[in-house]
Amino acid sequence: MSTIRLGVIGCGGITRAHLPSLRGSSDLISPELRVFAEQTELRAACDVDEGRAESVRAEYGGAYATSDPERVFSDPDVDAVLITTWHDTHAPFSLRAMECGKHVLIEKPMAMTLQECDDILAAEARSGVKYMVAFRCRFARGANDVHREIPNPDNTVAFARVNCVWPEGIWAQDPVKGGGQILSQGCHVVDMMFYLAGSEPEALWATGGVFHHDRKPEPIDTLNVAIRYRNGSVGAFIGGDGGQARLLPPGTYAACPFWVLVTDKGRSGLAIDHGQNARFETCVPPGKWVPPYEERNYSAEIGDGRASGMADILPTFARSIIRDETPPATAYDGARTTRFLLRAFESARTGKLITWDY
Repeated sequence: MSTIRLGVIGCGGITRAHLPSLRGSSDLISPELRVFAEQTELRAACDVDEGRAESVRAEYGGAYATSDPERVFSDPDVDAVLITTWHDTHAPFSLRAMECGKHVLIEKPMAMTLQECDDILAAEARSGVKYMVAFRCRFARGANDVHREIPNPDNTVAFARVNCVWPEGIWAQDPVKGGGQILSQGCHVVDMMFYLAGSEPEALWATGGVFHHDRKPEPIDTLNVAIRYRNGSVGAFIGGDGGQARLLPPGTYAACPFWVLVTDKGRSGLAIDHGQNARFETCVPPGKWVPPYEERNYSAEIGDGRASGMADILPTFARSIIRDETPPATAYDGARTTRFLLRAFESARTGKLITWDY
């Protein structure tokens, strides 16, 4: 396949973060991925607000705009779809796209329920299409530095608390449409945690509840999780909202007060925010390991756009299709993140240790 003709389902802000990479237009694309970006073009734009879809079509040169996603799914000239709609539509749109033979790039979270995870994995295997979750942390400079330097840590601690209380009225806080802050946004950090941990989870125990919102008992907005991994390592996840960003040193993060800390026998690495920036520390004997640096604020050095790697997501998806490669974040990765959080919510409600049942 020489050209990937893309249909976009959902034309909001996150779509506009991806589409500048079409046809290699963005100067933030990594050089090795530019050729794949150049082979990707817009075919169709779809949104419940057709005027918004038309705006995207006019800007990026698509053939048509529509408010009917079925027109995009059934279009034989659409090779792949980018789905950036509200979270509760991710699974049904994914399933319909794969049924129609379209490759899928889906925004997080991939799914909202355990059954949806199972259905997507089965459809991916059945259809043979490429299915990629847009977990942005895997593309960020700092996270990749940490992953390279400490690939098999013995302890992984993730922190995903936002610097505010999410308003009750926003769609992402709705337990059905968005799932709340921890599932909606914290899933980025959960994926980065697994990416850096280097092992599959084996068991978890969680505590938490609804501490900052009027809506009860859902969605849980405060969650502390202890984790045991299959390789014998351990970890923790702390997620929620409620505020603490201003307690961190100025310039520590670019957008969110997130981080994942990994340690291994005296070596430590810290991926900050969505992984753009990083820090390293060592207490091992001289000569056994030399950190690549003490601190890199890539967001300040090269700009947050380049540090985040967002411009590389769509070209990487295109490369997986053109070269018939496995995407870096598959449906399995998307399912693992959703399953982890749903099981952590279950543990917090019941007080029980949850063993990982694949």
